[in-house]
Amino acid sequence: MNNRGFALAIMIPLLPVLLGMAFAGYGVLSLIQIEQRFLFTCRSDGILGQEKAGKQIDALLKLNAKATQLKIQKTAAKLKVLATMGTPANFAAVKRLQSIQSQQQTLDTKQKQIISEGNRHLQEAQITTSRNIRKMAGDLKLYNSLFKAQYQTQGGATPRLAVIPDSTDIAPTYRTAPDIEERQSLVQKWQYRLSVQDHLHSFTAGSFKFEKSCSVSVTERNHSWVPKILRDKF
Repeated sequence: MNNRGFALAIMIPLLPVLLGMAFAGYGVLSLIQIEQRFLFTCRSDGILGQEKAGKQIDALLKLNAKATQLKIQKTAAKLKVLATMGTPANFAAVKRLQSIQSQQQTLDTKQKQIISEGNRHLQEAQITTSRNIRKMAGDLKLYNSLFKAQYQTQGGATPRLAVIPDSTDIAPTYRTAPDIEERQSLVQKWQYRLSVQDHLHSFTAGSFKFEKSCSVSVTERNHSWVPKILRDKF
């Protein structure tokens, strides 16, 4: 037997092992690719939503100076009305108070619109991410030549803009909640099980279960609220 025949004789018994190793390597790379696609989709959608929500927080907080100014002016105007009761100056004092109250009403409406817009961005981000995660879970069928797939997705509750008014008065000042990162986080969870197809059991066999999540919130940086990827819980 020549050297080539001898090498071939050695390789043939090892062929199933080598094929199994090749399949295992390909399977591992496929699993990594699947997981990276899930995380990328979840995080990128969440970041986009929190970018928009963060801008609404910035816009709301910038109105605090105006809210404080009007509150001080209204207090002074009320005192002026009381001090001029029964005098000709009272008419002008009342008009001044009414003007300030009108400005507060306009500001209050603007504040509520900003909050509503922030909530809408968060809701849209949660819906979009949930839809894309479900689509990606459905795309696991692309790996049917390797795995049988079972999956389940679960979107977290839709958060709202985590801001708190300083009072129940009209046009209050606002601050962010102390637990804003947790309260305003966009959370997605998914789990799936991949089982090696029966026709590949001669090379390798196994079942792999994954439980994952991603969470994107906001954090303050340079006096602005920007997205922050939180640590995955699984």
